[in-house]
Amino acid sequence: MTKAANAVPIRRGNPIASTAVMYVILILFAFICVAPFWTLLVNATRSNEEINRGVSVLPGASLVENAKSLVLGRVDRHTGERMQGINVPKGFLNSFIIAASSTLLTAYFGAMTACGFALYRFPLRKFLFGVVLAVIMIPSTINLIGVYKLALTLRMTDTWWPLILPSIANPFAVFFLKNYLEASLPRSLVEASRIDGASEIRTFHTVVLPLASPAMATISIFGFLSCWNSYLIPLIIINSNDLYTLPMMIQQLNTTTFNRDLGALYFGIAVSIVPIIIAFAFFSRYLVEGLSVGGVKE
Repeated sequence: MTKAANAVPIRRGNPIASTAVMYVILILFAFICVAPFWTLLVNATRSNEEINRGVSVLPGASLVENAKSLVLGRVDRHTGERMQGINVPKGFLNSFIIAASSTLLTAYFGAMTACGFALYRFPLRKFLFGVVLAVIMIPSTINLIGVYKLALTLRMTDTWWPLILPSIANPFAVFFLKNYLEASLPRSLVEASRIDGASEIRTFHTVVLPLASPAMATISIFGFLSCWNSYLIPLIIINSNDLYTLPMMIQQLNTTTFNRDLGALYFGIAVSIVPIIIAFAFFSRYLVEGLSVGGVKE
C-alpha cells in the first residue's frame, strides 16, 4: 500500500458552528465598544437626580434642560449657588483652531522628515531614527514640567503656541510615514523627477506628498483626535478664559463632588465628541488604506 492509502483523513470542523462562534465574539466586542457611548448619550438626556440613582439603558426627558444648563447655567436647588454655563461655540472654535493647526503641522513636517529618512542616506541616519523611536517610548506626562518651563522662558504661557508648535516634531508621525514611504514610494519616480530638473523641495511636493496622502490622512486623524481631547497640557499653559479649549470649559461644570450638574456634564461631553465622529466618518477610508499599505513592505 502507498502512503496515500494509509493517510488518516483530516477532520474538518463544522463551518456553521465556527461562523456562529465568530459572530458571537464580534457581537460581544461590538457591545463592549458601543456600551460606553450609549451610556453617555442616555445620561445626557437624564436629570442629575436620575443619574445619581444608577445606570439606565433608556433615555430620559431632560435633554433640553441639560442643554440650557450647559449654556446658561443653573441655580443649585439645595445650596442656592449659581452655576455658570459655558460658551460652547467659543470652546468649539478654540479647540478647532488648535487641533486643525497642529494636525496640518504634524502631517506636513512629519512627511518631510520621513521623506528624509526614507530617501536619503547620510551619516548617523540609523542612530537618529533610533532616537525618534526612543522618544516615542517616553510618556508625554514626563515632559509637562519641561514644557511649562520652556514656555515660561519663551514667554509663551497663556497662549496657544506651546500647544501648536510641538506638533512640528511628532515622532510617531515620522515613524509611521517613513515606513509607509519605504513600502509604497517607488524610487524610480523620485529619480525621474530629479532627471527632469526638479528641485528636492519640488519633488517632495509633486511626487512624495500625493503618494503619501493616505498615510498623512491616517496621521491627521490620530493627531486631530489627540489635540481635540487634550486637557492636561492646556490646563497648565492657559490661564485666560477666552483661550480655554472645549474640554477645559466642560471641566468647569465639575466643580465639587456635591455641587455639579451631571446631566449638563454628560451633555457637554456628548457634544464635544461630535467633531471626532464626523472626522472619522469622512476619513475612515483613508485610515484603513494608510494602515494596510504602510504595514506591508514589498
